Amino acid sequence: MRQTFLRTIGPGVLTLLLTAVGVAILTRLVLERVSLDGLVLNLLLRNRDPYLGMALPIAVAVAIGRSLVLIVGATTIATVFGLMFAIIHFTARYRIVRGAAWALGTVGVSLPSFFWAMLLQLLVISWYLATRRGLLPTTGYGLDEHVVLPLLALSLRPTAYVFRTAATALEEIAARDYVRTARAKGLVESLVLVRHIFPNARPTFLAGIGYASRSVLSSLAIVEYLFTWNGAGFAFIYAVANRNVDFAVALVVALASIFALISVALALLSRTAPEEAVAAAA
Repeated sequence: MRQTFLRTIGPGVLTLLLTAVGVAILTRLVLERVSLDGLVLNLLLRNRDPYLGMALPIAVAVAIGRSLVLIVGATTIATVFGLMFAIIHFTARYRIVRGAAWALGTVGVSLPSFFWAMLLQLLVISWYLATRRGLLPTTGYGLDEHVVLPLLALSLRPTAYVFRTAATALEEIAARDYVRTARAKGLVESLVLVRHIFPNARPTFLAGIGYASRSVLSSLAIVEYLFTWNGAGFAFIYAVANRNVDFAVALVVALASIFALISVALALLSRTAPEEAVAAAA
């Protein structure tokens, strides 16, 4: 048991260390050697760093903490609603419902997070112009209504991907012989789902969740910038603009480490899935 655990977690820990070191070296090399003085963004944000004057560990901790609100929140939303929509799609009797759901999922996957961010801002602004009533804040940081639009912008595309991945897995497993046998024996559909379909679809579910978390991380900087959410992504842009190389490197390493830790955690969970699936299908 111990050897199996070490074999599973060992490559993940090595990946985490190599990722952190590689990202730190590469980021420092780029920021120290490339001149960024001519960038418009650099000129706009110079001397406006909200983390200016903070000690490096505190600044990194604050920035990462703010970003984790969006990362964890958006991944959770994508997982819960993606799986829920997949189950609804799988159990729906009418083809038009299934077709409409799949079409919406395709649109969601096709459009990037920054598009959803700008679209949501446009909708809120249009609502204000039409009614003279503020619906939600479109900029700024705050653990209140300010978090709603950034969370939606980050979670819409991953939700669509989890939905499509999970729905495909459910359809594929439902067509297998052991599921047909269970139904032929008179097992009710809810038990078929719980005992046979869900356990065997678990590895695919985890793969979809893994993609959702990576999608959230990859879109974090641009979404934080568009909503002026002062998290790690936005702080990195400020750090580059102000030539704060140490802060930029620390932020990139922290985000890369989160990325690697998510991959390790999902790999560990996936290792247990095949045995449980076989037991459930027996």
